Amino acid sequence: MKARIGVMSEDLIRKHMINVVKGVAKQKENTPKFWFASLSAVSQLLCKENVELLILMDREKPNNLTELAELSGRSISNLSHTIKSLSSKGFVRVEKQGRASRPIALFTDFEIVMGESLEDEVRRESVAA
Repeated sequence: MKARIGVMSEDLIRKHMINVVKGVAKQKENTPKFWFASLSAVSQLLCKENVELLILMDREKPNNLTELAELSGRSISNLSHTIKSLSSKGFVRVEKQGRASRPIALFTDFEIVMGESLEDEVRRESVAA
């Protein structure tokens, strides 16, 4: 369960997404599925504590946030905020089970891709459009 994360400017991310929607750019196997405008933004969301939480969720498979709070030693309000942030970016899925919400980690390993070659590839897509 590895997530490939791309880091480049918002402008280039926007151009890439538009090209994908237009069909100009194809999602290749090695193309990142997640995009961030800065390494700082990635590190805020995927900080050590949150990655450990994802691994714990994957290993223990808690049925609800209360179980996850007990397993992690974190408060439910803290977990609720963290799970919402992780799910909004696609790293966690939340299944509703009656009144309870079951958090499911979708990724536990991460590969961050950034640099000139990635940006050049996106620029070439834009020229082809």
